[in-house]
Amino acid sequence: MKKHALSYAIVRFQPHVETEEFANVGIVLVAPRLSYLDFRLETRRLGRLTGFFDSLAPTTIRSVLKNYNTELKRIREMAGHTGDGQTRFEFELTDNAEHLFHALTKDREGIIRFSDVRFAMSENPRAKLEELFDHYVRRNFASSVYKEGLLERHVRSALRLREIGQNFRRMSFTDGVYSANFPFVEVIDDKPLKILKPIYLGQDEPTRILDHGNKWLFTINRLKKILPPDVVFAVEGPSGSSLRQRAFREAVEQFKASDIKVVDAKNERELLGAVDH
Repeated sequence: MKKHALSYAIVRFQPHVETEEFANVGIVLVAPRLSYLDFRLETRRLGRLTGFFDSLAPTTIRSVLKNYNTELKRIREMAGHTGDGQTRFEFELTDNAEHLFHALTKDREGIIRFSDVRFAMSENPRAKLEELFDHYVRRNFASSVYKEGLLERHVRSALRLREIGQNFRRMSFTDGVYSANFPFVEVIDDKPLKILKPIYLGQDEPTRILDHGNKWLFTINRLKKILPPDVVFAVEGPSGSSLRQRAFREAVEQFKASDIKVVDAKNERELLGAVDH
């Protein structure tokens, strides 16, 4: 598929001009050649905003974002992007979306501000919009990394309580081209015997669950000849959402099909049973 040139800006909530503090709350994106203008604005998960800007009433924050969401919908319709066709407005159809995008993101005073305009290439503008929103607003990258870090600390604490942690150390393996770092490798008489890898698979989207699982599946299969014979994945899966649960189960089955032992990272008995022998 052909890639299209995109422009986007991050929508920022900045109620206090004096401090210049802000929070990312949305993305506005335009694909001029496609006459495409669309946005994503956070209107549901407002705990971060109400906690950080605690001098503002939560109802005020919700009201501002709700009203701005309505305004962005109006501008999207003016640009001719309704999801089921295109309509003329003020400029030539091929220019309309781009004119409106630059008028919208022009720097001005107010609670809602914008970042500098940025550029990207994508085959699918809608998918790119979702990707940018997940990154800059929902911060899914940070959430998953943070939660996997917490999981690693949980496993380390469990090993120490059973006084078997001293046998595990952090080690890297490489085939000369591809390298991977593992936080827990059991080493006895200077010989690596077992890998224990905590993996967080509770991401917000089924695709992200499978992507992360596939990343570690590829790593094990790529380095199999130089890794210890015993590999254990201590996993934490998602709650709710049948689609996320389905993706999680699929990832686990793929691990098992590659002779990787899988245990519940939060089940201490199961976790320690996998490393005790």
